[in-house]
Order: sequence, then structure tokens, then C-alpha cells
Amino acid sequence: MTANVLATLKKYGFTEYEAKIYLALLQRHPMNGNEIAKQSGVPSPKVYETLKRMNERTVVFSVSDGSSSNKKLYSPLPYEELLSVMEAEFEEDTALLNGYFQSLSTNLDVDWSELYHITGYAASLDTLRELIAGADSNIYISGWTAELSQLEGELREAHARGVKIVSISFDPIPAPVPWHHYKHHEGPFSDRRHVGELSCAIDDERVFILHSATGEAHSVISSHAALVRTTVNYIRHDIYVNQVVSDFHEELAAKYGEQFEKLLDRF
Repeated sequence: MTANVLATLKKYGFTEYEAKIYLALLQRHPMNGNEIAKQSGVPSPKVYETLKRMNERTVVFSVSDGSSSNKKLYSPLPYEELLSVMEAEFEEDTALLNGYFQSLSTNLDVDWSELYHITGYAASLDTLRELIAGADSNIYISGWTAELSQLEGELREAHARGVKIVSISFDPIPAPVPWHHYKHHEGPFSDRRHVGELSCAIDDERVFILHSATGEAHSVISSHAALVRTTVNYIRHDIYVNQVVSDFHEELAAKYGEQFEKLLDRF
């Protein structure tokens, strides 16, 4: 079976080394270069140049382990997305790959312990989709519709299987959603202080935070209890405050100004 899968991947533009590395990362990720060499059987001198090509093609993406050495680890593009690209031209070959990849994939079992850094907007959102797909009990999420709309499919699937979802957006969502959703007060404060922000807590066990306002987008993932609790409370308190703003807008505007500038500009 493995030989057939390798041959099929090579038909879709993978070299033999690239195919072996991709299959190795599906079995276990993230891994560093030395671990990938041992897992895949690709010679160590060839691993990093192969990973560089695969990273440029977005077949893999790099993850920092957050240590002072800033050692690079690698994770694969989720196999479902790879298959969707292939299916556009070669539908008959994807059945073989889908069955094999599904047996190897451990995407939903990734242990995001402590703190990991992910570089890149697309890679960050791909990882958050994985986390949402693996949610069991609850999701708290705060962000802009530019990102929330890209996650809507995974969020709807999570809601359908009974996951409690609570969300708040800094701008209006285009259509109603079936879970508890709240809208942040709009104004210069939101635009200035929350631009490029996305926060998500999953199952009270894992947190994802994206920053895409300036420079290259990047995100962090952690299961550290303090960071998870802080993020959940941040989203909850933001919802509480904005519900008060919605219910008592006239009274608050009379005291603090139409955009609440007398309060918000204090610090």
C-alpha cells in the first residue's frame, strides 16, 4: 500500500523525498529535521532542502517551539486540503489517497502543550480549523468577520455535534449563526486597538491567538492553564461589557461621549 501511495503522490508533483516526508509528518507532528529524517528514511543532508521546497509550496509549514534556541519544527498541510487541490484535475486518484491518509493522520491528536508559535496567516487558520474540528465541549471565539467567515464551516459542524459555541465579532457578521453570538461596539476604539486580533479558547484546555495587524501574520497555541483562563475571561468580559453598552448606550454616551472617548482614552 505504501508503495502505491508514494507512486500516486509522485504523479501529482511530489518527489520521492517529499512524499516520504509528508507521510511521516501525517503520522506524527510537529517534528524537527532530525526526527523527520529518522521517521521518513530521507537522508539527513536532503531533509532541510526538501522541507524548504515543500514550505514554499505550502505542503508543510514551520512551527517554532518557543524556546530560546527558536528551534524549527514542521507540520503538514492537512490532508483534506491537499486532496481538494488534487481533486480539481485528478478525481479518480483521490480515493486511494484519502483512505490511506485517514489511517495515518493524527491531526486531531496534536499535543499543543506549553507554547507554540506559527508563522503565516494561512498556516495559522489551517491550524485553528484543526483545533475547532477536535473540540469536544465548548468554544469561545472573538475576532473579525474576515477570519470568522473562513472558520464558519468548522464552527457549524462543531455546533451540530453538540459543542457549545459563544462568539463576539468586532464588525457585523453577514448572516445569523445558530450559536450565541454578540457584536462588539463599533468605533475608532475597536478599529485602533483590536485590528488583526483573533482569540479562541477550546474545551477550557487550549488557546489560540492570532495577530495579523502588522508584518507577517503569526499565532500562538498553548494549553497553559493561566493563558487559557485569561483568554476565556477576556472573551467573556468583552461580551458582558458590550451587552451593557448595547442596553444602556444613551446613558453611557451622555456620560462618556458618543464614542465613549472620555473613558476609553484614559489609557
